[in-house]
Order: sequence, then C-alpha cells, then structure tokens
Amino acid sequence: MTETEKSFSWTIFSLGFTSISIQIVLLREFLSIFYGNELVIGIILTNWMILTGAGAFSGRFIIFKNYQKAIINLLIVIATLPLLSIILLNYLRNILFYVGVQLSISEIFFYSLFIMLPFCVTSGFFFTFLSIVISEKYTSNLIAKVYAIESVGSVTAGILMSLLLSFYLSNVQIIILIFIFNLTIALILSFRWNYTCNKVFILILATSIVMWNYFFSFDKILKEFLFPGQEIEYYKNTPYGNLVITKTQGQKNIYENSLLLFSTNDPITNEESVHYAMVQSQNPETVLLISGGISGTINEILKYNVRKIDYVELNPFIIKLKIYFSEKEFDRKVNAIAKDARIYIRNVKEKYDVVIINLPEPSTAQINRYYTDEFLKELKNKLNSNAVVSYGLVSSVDYMSIEARKFKSVFYQTLKNNFKNILIVPGYRDFFICSDSILNINIPDLIEQRGIENLYVNKYYLDADIMKQRSEFILKNLEISDVLNTDFSPITYYHQIILWLTQFEFDYKYFLSFLGLVLLILILRMDVISYGMFAGGFAASGIELILLIAFQIMYGYVYQMIGVIIAIFMFGLAIGAFLQSKFLSTVKMIHYAKIQFSVFLISVLIPFAIIMLNNTLQGSEIIFIIIISFAFLTGCLVGLEFAVAVNIKKGKYGNIASEIYSVDMIGSAIGSFIIAVFLIPLLGFIYSGFFIGGMNLIGSVLTFMKRD
Repeated sequence: MTETEKSFSWTIFSLGFTSISIQIVLLREFLSIFYGNELVIGIILTNWMILTGAGAFSGRFIIFKNYQKAIINLLIVIATLPLLSIILLNYLRNILFYVGVQLSISEIFFYSLFIMLPFCVTSGFFFTFLSIVISEKYTSNLIAKVYAIESVGSVTAGILMSLLLSFYLSNVQIIILIFIFNLTIALILSFRWNYTCNKVFILILATSIVMWNYFFSFDKILKEFLFPGQEIEYYKNTPYGNLVITKTQGQKNIYENSLLLFSTNDPITNEESVHYAMVQSQNPETVLLISGGISGTINEILKYNVRKIDYVELNPFIIKLKIYFSEKEFDRKVNAIAKDARIYIRNVKEKYDVVIINLPEPSTAQINRYYTDEFLKELKNKLNSNAVVSYGLVSSVDYMSIEARKFKSVFYQTLKNNFKNILIVPGYRDFFICSDSILNINIPDLIEQRGIENLYVNKYYLDADIMKQRSEFILKNLEISDVLNTDFSPITYYHQIILWLTQFEFDYKYFLSFLGLVLLILILRMDVISYGMFAGGFAASGIELILLIAFQIMYGYVYQMIGVIIAIFMFGLAIGAFLQSKFLSTVKMIHYAKIQFSVFLISVLIPFAIIMLNNTLQGSEIIFIIIISFAFLTGCLVGLEFAVAVNIKKGKYGNIASEIYSVDMIGSAIGSFIIAVFLIPLLGFIYSGFFIGGMNLIGSVLTFMKRD
C-alpha cells in the first residue's frame, strides 16, 4: 500500500470512527436533557440520518481544486464541531426554553436539528467528497470500497464505545479524545503533504482545548448550565444514564437524564408507594422492591417487621449514591441487588409476600418489559399464596383522557389475566394493587389496626369513602378489552407514547399523514435502483431495532452487549461491500433483485425465529449468538446491496455516491422512526417484519422487471 493509499484509508477510517462515536455521544447527551424515550431517540436518529444524507447529496455540487488541503481542513472541522455541538446543546437548553419544562415534540425536533446540522452535513459531504476524489484519482468506481472502510471505522468505534469508553470517560472526555484523534491524522497529513500553516494551527488548537478542559472542566460547566441555581454535588455518565445530584435549600435531588427520580423530605411519595400494598398482606415476611430503594421506601417497609427485603436496581450506580442521602448502611434485612429485575426474578429461589414495582410508566420499551403478560406470569411463579403486587401510575382520578383510558384499560386487562382481584387506590398516583386474595380499600382502618405510624397515610389525612368513590370512578371509565400487553406486542408502550404526545396537543394522526405523503413523494421520484437502496436502508435500521428490542426484552438492558450488536451489524456492512468486489465484480440488475429478495426473506424470518427461540430457549446464550448472527447477516446483505447499487447506477461518481448514500440514509432515518415508535408497539414484531419485508419485495419485483 502506497503512502497516498494509507492517507486515504486512515482518513476514511477516521470519518467512520468519528461519525458513529459522535452519534452515540450526542444521542446520550440529548437523552440526558430531553428525558428520552424511543420517540425522542427516533426523532434524533431521523434528524441525524436526514442531515447526513443531505450533506452527502450536496457533495456533488461542491468541488475543491486542492483535495489534499481540503481533506486536512475537513478533518479539523469534524474534530471541532462535536465539541461546539455539545456546548451549545447544554448552554442553550435553559436560554431558549423555560428551566425544568419538558420540551414538546416540535421543540425537540427543531432544537436537535439545529444542534446536529453542522456536523452531520459536514460528515455526509466528506463521504461523497472522498468517494469522488478516490474514484477519480484511480479512474475506477471505488465508492463501495470507501463505504467498506468507513464501516470498519464505525465497527471499531462501536466496540470501543460499548466495552471501554462509555464506562470510564464522560461524554465531553470522549469528544476531546476523538478531537485529538482527528487532529493527529490531520497533523500527520500536513507533514506528509507539507502544509506548514496547518501544522501550526492544529498544534495551537489541540493545546488550547486540552489545557482549557484541564483547568476549567467542561463537564462541570455544562452541568451548571443545565441546573441553574442548584449546587451540584455529584455527576456521572453511566452506561445506563446520566446521574446528577443537586442540593437546594437543604433538600437533595437525584436526576437521571434530567428527570427527577426522587428528593429527600418527600414522605407522601414514599408512604403511598409502600403502605397501600403492604397493609393488604396479613403477615408479610419477604418483600421484593423493584427500584427506588434509596429514596426512603425501605424505611417504610421496615415498619412491618419483615424478615427480608430484596431491593433490585438495574443501575448499580444508583445504589452507590445512598451515601449522599444517608450515612447509615442498609438495614441487615435488606439485600441490595444491581441486576435486571426480570433476569433476577427468572432465577431467584425466594418466594415473596409483597412485590412493590416502583418504576415509571412504560414510556420506553425497556420499562414496558415490566408491564407485560409474560413478566406477570414469571413474577407469579415467585409469589407465595395470596401475595400482593403493586404498581403506581400517573393519577387520572380527576380527568381521564381517551389515551389514558386506553392505556390503563389494556394494563388492567393484563393484570386481570394473572390475578383474581385488582384494587385501584387513588392518591398522588393511581396504585394498581393485585392479588388472588381479597383486597380492602379502607386503608385508614387497616393502618390503624396495624398500629403503623405515618405522617400522611393514616386516618387523619385519608378518607376511605372518598378513596372508594375515586376508585370506582377510574374503574367505570376503563374499557373492556381482550387485548393484552405482551413482550413482542407492547401495546401499552404505544398508548403511553400517544398519551405523552397529547400533553403537547400534538395530533399524531396529522403527523403520520404528512410523513406518509412525504414518503410517497420521495418514492415516486426515485428510480428502481434508488428505491431499492431506500428500502434496504429502511430494512437495515428496522431489523437492527427489532434485534435490539428483542435482546432488551429477553436479557434486560445490557449496554455493552447492545453496542456489540450494533458493531457486528456495521462489520457485516463492511464485509458485504468487500464481498462484492471479490466475488461479484460484474454486476447486473438481476443480482440487485436477488439481494432485495434475500432482504425480504430475512425480514420476515427474524421475528418468527426470535419469538420461537424465546419460547423454547428462554435465557439461553444460544439466543444471543443467533441475534448476533442475524445482525451480521443483515449487515452483509445491506452492505452488498449498497456496493451493487453504486456499480449498476450510471452517471458521474459524485452523482452516484451522493444519491445512493443519501437515499440509504433517508431510508434508515424513516425506518428507525416508524419501526420504533409505531410499528413494533402497534403491530408487534411479526407484522413489523412483514412491513419491512414487503417494501423490499416490491423493490425486488420492480428491479426484476428492469433486469438486463
């Protein structure tokens, strides 16, 4: 390999490495500010890919006479822009919007669009520019080779981010590391191509940023932007979310992704979460608490003279934060466990008298796993006779909207499918108490009989008659339905997303109609080759999401493993593009049609295979190996499809690279949004697979009709 070829390869590798690293970092940073769920993730990824596609498309119109100097300058730009983006993201949040107010969908869309635009457009343009320069220099279509090397860079970034960087470095530190990496390559090229001014500028820029961060700490400055008027005691980016502890007027608050988890001096929340359920059990000895143990709920449980409390928290860093709220260690009866609760329940030998599920509403696919029929069946196997289970949901005692009614109706029916009796206890939240034994809504008398001393949950603050009336009001407003919330058809997650949208008076039906119209116009303007790549991009993101959510359902949110799945998929893209040049040097339309048909087959096969394997090999490592294999195979097919597309497309190198890459990005953008937010929760895995496959089958048929 010549020096010039090495320079090109390192530049392309750096572009892929930087793009995927910055995508992960900015996504985490956006989620830490926007209280993220899959809808927010979908919006951000959609904007990312559309902007990158737009940048790639613009590459055909801009020409640099000196490609060497342009490459060095572009490396400097993609090194610097992410740092600027993360500073603006945090700084402008409370300047453009009210402090502490949740942003609407349109605000999230335009804000993320503005923040990501410079980097995404530049990185997309850089890909097209490199494809043109390299292809013209060697008088051969080398777009697929550029795509393959970029994918290798993405694979490397995905593995490093998942297994190393995200555990030991903050988002700002990762960005500075990538900044130094790009500037190092730019500096080497400046020496190799003898650009003195660039050498000096790069050295001054790198030294300035590193010294500034050393003396002033970008991380702390950004957190102070986000929490004005609060004293920051602790902050850490964990693999599970961004944690911050603040102090205001003697009260301590813990935030995860800018969402308040709990505060000190909040007895009402702690007492309601515990006593409505505990008082229903005659003699509770063993209690399972899922999340929220360091906020004070454990002290409330201990009032019942229990023998053992198993406290399960997915994020181990939250358990470690107990020292900020109390100098005392956990009571000897408490067994604190940092583990996914579903995996823990599946394997634990203990049986429980009371289970308190202290989780948020199922507004994410991750949390929805604890509201499904499958979870309740697993849980019931670990319950003693007449055990009590409690959930707390946002209160709707004064008014129940249509979407709130649908959400709670499906959840109520799912509970009813597993327990004989369901009691709804209205309070600051609506508590769904479940048991096969008789339940009593006269909470004040039950508390009195037990001799439990509470500040709020007692006969002086609660009225049993009013509680009964409110409970009956909620129950009467629920709809009778046979629909259940299941792992692979998470309908309550869908209703919760729609309920969240209605808070901003956002009519999703008009939005979907608009999105469908835009999609139709785009498709009608494409030729069969571009449509095939659009459908391929849609399938790539769609299948990747199906695999990720399936992994999450079966194993819990294991951050590093999910990153590995993404890396394996990117590796498949690189291998697929490489295979075309080695084994399919002469390509025809019939080859393109066959690849699209293969994508159709795997799109339909994967959901069936996952559900079947989960039913027969639940928890087995074999399923993980199969998921990895599906990710690799899908990546290979889409990478091969891209390589074939750029070789059968006629025209100038710049036009080919920009068009195929941009439609691939747009297809991926729309796919990630529609699949995550609507198709999977509304239709389930199987029908989502048919939808993805159908788009590629149409492309295969159209291409077959245009075959050579």
